[in-house]
Amino acid sequence: MSVQRFRFVPGGSRRLAAALAAVFFFVTAVLVPAAQASFFSFDLKDERELGEKFNALIRARMPLIEDTEVNDYIQGIINRLVRVKPPMAFPITLGVINNNAVNAFAGPAGYVFVYTGLLLQMDHESEVAGVLAHELGHVSQQHIAKRMGEMQALSIGQLVGVLAGVLLGQTTGNRDLGSAVAIGSQAASAHAYLKYSRDDEREADQVGMNTLVAAGYRPQGLVDAFETMRRLRFMQGGGIIPTYLSTHPGLEERMGYLRDRLKLLPKNVLDRKDDDVAFKRAQMLVRARYTDPKNAVAYFRKLGDKATCLDKLGLAIALSRSLADVSQAKSAFETALACGGKDALVLRESGRYFLKIRDFARAKSLLQAALRQNPRDIDANYEYGRMLAQEGNYREAVRYLDQVRMRVPENPEIRALYGQILGQAGDIFHAYLNLTYAAIYENNPRQAKFQMDKAKAAAKSDDDRRELARLEQTMKTRSAYWKKSLLGN
Repeated sequence: MSVQRFRFVPGGSRRLAAALAAVFFFVTAVLVPAAQASFFSFDLKDERELGEKFNALIRARMPLIEDTEVNDYIQGIINRLVRVKPPMAFPITLGVINNNAVNAFAGPAGYVFVYTGLLLQMDHESEVAGVLAHELGHVSQQHIAKRMGEMQALSIGQLVGVLAGVLLGQTTGNRDLGSAVAIGSQAASAHAYLKYSRDDEREADQVGMNTLVAAGYRPQGLVDAFETMRRLRFMQGGGIIPTYLSTHPGLEERMGYLRDRLKLLPKNVLDRKDDDVAFKRAQMLVRARYTDPKNAVAYFRKLGDKATCLDKLGLAIALSRSLADVSQAKSAFETALACGGKDALVLRESGRYFLKIRDFARAKSLLQAALRQNPRDIDANYEYGRMLAQEGNYREAVRYLDQVRMRVPENPEIRALYGQILGQAGDIFHAYLNLTYAAIYENNPRQAKFQMDKAKAAAKSDDDRRELARLEQTMKTRSAYWKKSLLGN
C-alpha cells in the first residue's frame, strides 16, 4: 500500500471544486466561531488558529502522500533551510500533495505544502530548495499575517476559505479550486486583496536567495527553477504552472534581478556543486509510484543501458502497477535486488511486491531487512504489520501498525486495519475506538455512530473513558458538518 490520506475518484476539476467547497462550509460552520474577528489585533494566537484551520481544509480533500522516503527527504531540505534563518514564530509543518503542479505554497503559521510535480520537473535539489527557500521567505516575512491584520470584515472561517482559494488557484493554475472555496461578495473582494504583491514576491525572492546561499546550496538553484517554470509554461500553456510567475513582478524581471545578485557572489559560492543522490531517490519514487504507470514504464525503459540500480527499481515498481502479468514485474524486482539489494528502499519495495503476489516467506525476509535499516519507514511498518496479521500474529502486528497510526492519524484505511487487528488481538475497546475514527475520517456518519456505540459499551477503565471523551468531541465536530451537508442537499 502507498499511504495516502485521500484518493480522488476520477471526475475532473468540477468534482474537486465541489469537494473543496464542502470542506470550506465544514471549516466555516463548524470549526470557526460565528463572531467576526477583529484583525487590527491579528496576533500569533490568531495566526495559529487560522493556520490550523487552513491546514485542516487542505488535508481534508487534497490527496496527500505519506511516504517515508519522499516526506523525510523534503523535510530534510526544509530543516536545512530553517537552520540558517532567524528564529521564526512557528515550526514548519510539511504536507506533500500528489499533484502535477510545479510548485509549493506556504500558508499561515508555518504550514507548507509541496506538490509532487515540483520534484518531477526539477533537475537538481538546489532548484527544489530554491523554491522552498522562496516560500519560507513568505513565512519569515509574515506576508500573509500582515495582510490579515488589515482586514476587519471577514471572520477567520471566511479567511480560511479565501486564503485556500488564492493559494490553490495560484499554485495549480486551476481557477475552479480558487473560486470553489471563496464564497460570498466579501470573500470575493478579499480574494484579490490576499494575493502576494509585487513587493512581497520580490522580498521572498531576495530572502530566499539569502537562505539558499547560507544553507550551502548552489545559488543558481532558484534562478534555474524559475527558468524551468518559464519553459514549462511556454510549452504547456501555463496549465500547471503557478500563476504568480506570470504576474507582477514579471518572471523575466525576477530572473533578471536574481541573476544580478549572483554576479555579486564570490567564486567559491558560485562554483558549488549539486549533491543529488537523495533527490534522485525521491524523484524516482514519485515517478514510479504516483504518476501514470504506463508513462512511468515508458520513461524507465527508455533509459536502456544508462539505467542505474535506482532506475531499475523504478521500472519494477511501475510494472507492478501497470501489468496483470506478474512475470515482467517479478523479473524486474529480481534485477533491482541483484543490482542494489542492500538499499533499504529496494528491500522495502521488493518486499511489498512479493507480499502482493503472496510469496510470504520472501516478503517477510525483505521487509525485515528493510526495517533493520530504517525502523521508521511507514510503508515497511505497514506492510510488515499487515503480513504478521495474515500469519495470525496479531499482537506483534499491532506494534508495527501503531507506529504507522501515530505518523498518519487521519488515514481511514490505516485506522480500519489497525482496529480490525486490535480486535483480533483481544483489545475490543481500542478496536471499536479506531473503527469509529476510520468511519469519521471517511465521512460515514452511520457507521461512525454504530462503532461509537460499540466503543461506549466496551469502555472499562478511566483511561478508556478519557479516550472516549476525545473521540466524542471529534464526532461532535464532524456531526455538525454532516447535518449541514444533509441540509445543503
